[in-house]
Amino acid sequence: MRNDIMHRKTSRKPKLAPFLLKALPILLLVLAIERYIGQRFLIGGDDQVDRCLPDKWVYLIDTYNKDIWRGDLIAFRAERMTPYFKDGQIIVKIAAGVTGDTIHVDPQHTTINGERIIDGLPLTEKLKKPASQFKRHETIPPAAYWVTGQTEKSFDSRYWGYVYDHQVIGRAYALF
Repeated sequence: MRNDIMHRKTSRKPKLAPFLLKALPILLLVLAIERYIGQRFLIGGDDQVDRCLPDKWVYLIDTYNKDIWRGDLIAFRAERMTPYFKDGQIIVKIAAGVTGDTIHVDPQHTTINGERIIDGLPLTEKLKKPASQFKRHETIPPAAYWVTGQTEKSFDSRYWGYVYDHQVIGRAYALF
């Protein structure tokens, strides 16, 4: 009888093969979800002292969503943005203007479709260029965006122009 009890205890040991057959599909599902999320989303942070979006410093970037509308946060790779940003650096700004909108920049204001967006050109001195060099009145070309921050000291499209589709990483969402 004792041998029978001992035999039952040892026969209750889980076998590795059935466990692996049950666990493998779950493991594959978890890895597939992680791969999808890991490829689709990025987390970005703004470590600047003077932020152009002052209340936010951590962003979720959806690399699959490049359908950007006026007012959306847009994440893009910097081009022609020295001395503030290196080429390739990830930047998040507000898409204030989209293809077909009319831009007007002068030393007092920047307007898009006649609506005042941001005031002044306070960085001209730091850039060692006269304010007159940044004046423009034009229509945003196809596949381009006009981006700004929320502070007047934002280094944005007033100084370097458009963000083009090839620069866009995706739509950004402010987390903190």
